[in-house]
Amino acid sequence: MDAYNTCSFVLLQLGETIPDSVTPEAAKTMVEDTLKMYEEIYDDDWLERKMEDNTLRTVVKFYGAIIFLAFLSRSRYTAICFICKAVQLSLQNGACVYTPLSLLQLMGFAMEDNHAANL
Repeated sequence: MDAYNTCSFVLLQLGETIPDSVTPEAAKTMVEDTLKMYEEIYDDDWLERKMEDNTLRTVVKFYGAIIFLAFLSRSRYTAICFICKAVQLSLQNGACVYTPLSLLQLMGFAMEDNHAANL
């Protein structure tokens, strides 16, 4: 919990918002919005854009850490929220070294939720 709080504090200092909790409905909406943004933006031109801002890269890096910590603390919907934020930042500002993992995490949750909906 201390590690989560440290990441949360750093993200707040970097101007990000940290939700106290995330409902299943809010998480679902965030995933849907992020996937829609992905469909609109993802192409060869986006792949060639690099995230130049060091602060934004640091934010995406800390999102990666807090996603892991939220997942470990069994806060699934909070983890989904941070995954969406990391992917959205990358889609809006270009790719960085942390983008591929964020995209994989998003697709993992999206596929899992889609599979569960079809059962």
